[in-house]
Amino acid sequence: GWQWPDSAPLAGSLRAQLPRIGVWSLLAPPGWRLRGSLASQVTFGGTKGDPQLTGTLAADDVALRSVVDGIELQGGRLRTHLSGRRVVIDEFLLRGPGPSGGTVVATGEGSLTSAGPQAHLSAEINRLRASIRSDRQLTASGTLAARLDASGTTVNGNVKVDQAFVVLPDQSTPKLGDDVVVRGAAGPVTRTQARAAEQARKPASQKLNLSVNVDLGNDFHVKGMGIDTHLRGTVALSGQSVTQPRLVGVIRAANGEYQAYGQRLDIERGVIRFTGAVDNPSLDILAIRPNLFQQRVGVQVTGSALTPFVRLYADPDMPDAEKLSWLVTGRASAGNGAEAALVQQAALAVLAGRAGGGKRSMAASLGLDELSFRREGPEGPAVTLGKRIGRNFYAAYERSLSGALGTLYIFYDLTQRITMRAATGERTAVDLIFTFPFD
Repeated sequence: GWQWPDSAPLAGSLRAQLPRIGVWSLLAPPGWRLRGSLASQVTFGGTKGDPQLTGTLAADDVALRSVVDGIELQGGRLRTHLSGRRVVIDEFLLRGPGPSGGTVVATGEGSLTSAGPQAHLSAEINRLRASIRSDRQLTASGTLAARLDASGTTVNGNVKVDQAFVVLPDQSTPKLGDDVVVRGAAGPVTRTQARAAEQARKPASQKLNLSVNVDLGNDFHVKGMGIDTHLRGTVALSGQSVTQPRLVGVIRAANGEYQAYGQRLDIERGVIRFTGAVDNPSLDILAIRPNLFQQRVGVQVTGSALTPFVRLYADPDMPDAEKLSWLVTGRASAGNGAEAALVQQAALAVLAGRAGGGKRSMAASLGLDELSFRREGPEGPAVTLGKRIGRNFYAAYERSLSGALGTLYIFYDLTQRITMRAATGERTAVDLIFTFPFD
């Protein structure tokens, strides 16, 4: 029969000019788009058993985009040359979006040996805007190195986050309840069983060993679910699968606030410990209401991310009703009156939140911290709108229903006991308020 022996000589050349490679986006995952031009000039030689390739491969104006993930890399450039059975990447460059989007530069080479394909690649990231989504912005720098051989793929490196802004969704991903049974469905598979099955299906050359140290830097901002804080710390990213990585390390909150029960609380202690699972770190968070002189009250969150335990906190300890009164009104509970009604409303809100209700108030829906109506006062009924702008800065507008003008108040806390108040409008004044506790 016909045979092609390994000693058969090879001779030929290939020249290609592809002005548009966007059609290759059909081979990419859904939502990904590829753009650029490609030119190649390759000469074949040697034998079938030992092919020898020489030539160049170049790409210009390369762009990679994923709208869903917020990735938009552009201005790419690729320069490679072939030498024997080696492919050498002389230059690979991609730029982030915008004039200061940063760059990622990579070099490396690959070869075909008797033991299989081998390759190594090193990349340097310089303030690259890796994600530009409005709810997920990320700029990072660092170095990465990857190696492929018969034992598998190894990726290691060090990455530092230069700037990040992450908005946490108010609600988690919908899922079926525990009492829902799907007929004909296979039994549940644990994460350990899924990981073992995935590794068993992979050949040895596809085994992955991931080890990357990630430094969150000084500008990692997280907002959502009542939290507004910066995170700092270092974590080690490892694992044998990109879809199921492991994290080990400690992350701490810095200069953060936690909004609960209608109050903005200062995060005094915020520690998140990762011991493996990415989605279930242990929590140790303590948020205290600021500018209280007689009592320390707040909210304490412990447990894990999947099963958190939230409780009221006080030092010295007191009954939960007293804690809630200090937390909501800033003073001990009253037997009756408006303060007692306010505490009762807050208690109902707590119960509704634990039951899964958790509807936002009208003031929160309008972006305000206060929206109240006063029936009695020196000038009759009045409506007040308030907004806390900073940690010690509060603005309020009060409009009397019987007057033609309103009054704008600006409060600034100089210390825990001294507050400066400026008023303009129907009344104009500057006051210095000194608060002292007594029995």
